[in-house]
Amino acid sequence: MSEAERGLETKLAALVDESAMQQWVRDLCRLGPRMGGTESGHQSAEFLRARFQKLGLDVRVVEDPPRWCHAEKAWSVTARRVRAGAGTGSPPEEPRTLGSAWPYGFSPTSSGRAPLSKTSGAGVALLAEKAPRRLEKGGAPLPAVVLVGGNTTRDGAYPRISHLREGADNPAAVFGLSRPDAQWLEEALAAATAAGETLEIQWHLEAQIREAAPRTVVARLPGRARSAAPWTDEHFLFCAHGDSDAGGPGADDNASGMATLLGIATAWKQGIDQGLVPAPGREVRFAIWGSEIHSSRALLARADQDGRVLGVLNYDQAGYGSGADQFNIEPDDLPANVPLVRTVLAVLADHGKQPGFPELWATNKSLGGTDSYIFSGSEAFRQSSRPALTLFTSAWDEPAEHPRTPGMPGESWRERDQVRVDFDNYYHSAGDTPENTTDKEPWNMGWCARIGLLSARRAVEEVARGK
Repeated sequence: MSEAERGLETKLAALVDESAMQQWVRDLCRLGPRMGGTESGHQSAEFLRARFQKLGLDVRVVEDPPRWCHAEKAWSVTARRVRAGAGTGSPPEEPRTLGSAWPYGFSPTSSGRAPLSKTSGAGVALLAEKAPRRLEKGGAPLPAVVLVGGNTTRDGAYPRISHLREGADNPAAVFGLSRPDAQWLEEALAAATAAGETLEIQWHLEAQIREAAPRTVVARLPGRARSAAPWTDEHFLFCAHGDSDAGGPGADDNASGMATLLGIATAWKQGIDQGLVPAPGREVRFAIWGSEIHSSRALLARADQDGRVLGVLNYDQAGYGSGADQFNIEPDDLPANVPLVRTVLAVLADHGKQPGFPELWATNKSLGGTDSYIFSGSEAFRQSSRPALTLFTSAWDEPAEHPRTPGMPGESWRERDQVRVDFDNYYHSAGDTPENTTDKEPWNMGWCARIGLLSARRAVEEVARGK
């Protein structure tokens, strides 16, 4: 690469605005979990549509096939000791609010009072280490509500959030609790039992469960080579899922990915408008899925109608890492991905360790679980050797090491046969808030946006030159 081209890329990368991405994450999280098909999901789609349109991009809001969705509108859980046979004249104990309580997805609307018990039975409030695998109507006597105390973040500060069976017929609400709240319940229950009293749980949950269509937002940045009909050109695709997936606040997973796409689109369009760079050699699109996996499958099914996808850069957990400051490229063990992986690595070789770029980066094998695999696993992508990568700064909720892919660089900072992958303590939990994640490390989104922008620009120019 010439010094002039490197300088141009540096100027283009400098247009990426980390503070704007940080604010977009906050704005998106204020809307709610953004689950596909829900009110907050629709509000998120409108938020994105308006911002892409303000850039001057052509935007579509696509309704994906309907699926079951859930939204928890309001809830509360309290506990108080009740004396056996206490008369109406006895002042009740002040209830303790279990402020960490967060409902599991597809918990039904319900409210009531029930005695706390560590043994499941009819009408009790069950305190469990983990959620029962199935709560079936017509089976064994059912608890009235379930409180899960053993499924928390590594530090115990927040409950992790799971889904019950998909649909509207789960018989009891399930709430996750932090470790301190669960421990307090254990101790309070023991004290109440020893005194011949009951520890009573009162709960209230307003939930909406229905079949509805998630809304996917797709924006297009036209390339220099254009056909007569819009939305039919071959194109390079950036994507990220717009829902929080688990039903929590979803700042790092995955408002960070959404904000990164907005950051890339904004910087690229500004660079074109300012005359810094020409329009890309091929069209570039930005897709933010209404529902992770479900919506990317829907787009892939109709991809031939909308123009051939040349390659994919997906963003998931792009805003935070609990254990390290590093950037990862995945997966590097699929032959079709290797050329694009090497393009990303060339960008890092040219710009890495400069302001706005990471000092540490790694390539790792297939880990699965995100939208790029919908493309790379498809017959169309396999047969034509088209790449689909995910760029991220943390994966899952535990630190991990994986075998280095033969022939690939692995870690940039040391030579060995393993690759470290960072994690997010707040993954799929009530603690995945901007304050805990993206506000702490906004530069993570900056890295992801700058590297993706420059890598995609190089990739589409290679296609335009016929390489």
